[in-house]
Amino acid sequence: MTNKKILIVDDDSTNRRLVKILLSKKPNIEVIEADNGLDALNKLTNDISLILLDIYMPVMDGIKFLQNLRTEKPELINTPVIVLSTDDTKKQEALSWGAVDFIVKPVNPVNLWEKVSKYL
Repeated sequence: MTNKKILIVDDDSTNRRLVKILLSKKPNIEVIEADNGLDALNKLTNDISLILLDIYMPVMDGIKFLQNLRTEKPELINTPVIVLSTDDTKKQEALSWGAVDFIVKPVNPVNLWEKVSKYL
């Protein structure tokens, strides 16, 4: 079975590391990291299976990333994006820009895997 690539986009390296550790426990998962939306757009390829996206980041935030995904990478618009954020007031806005799901931080490992596996 080929690996599923998951792109974690978060400016907090501790959050990225935690999610990476949780996902790496599962077989056939490869994790790629980006520390802001612009970095993520540059690392985004057609073999990415899922994006885990923070909202509040410097350089390019999560909402701006979702907007740019539509215009700069339209061929990847169907790549599922799950937003991970401490602020659930941005949930509707993120969903309206194409996110498929929303997880409130701190991340619960069981909840994270349930949502991730749903879209892989």
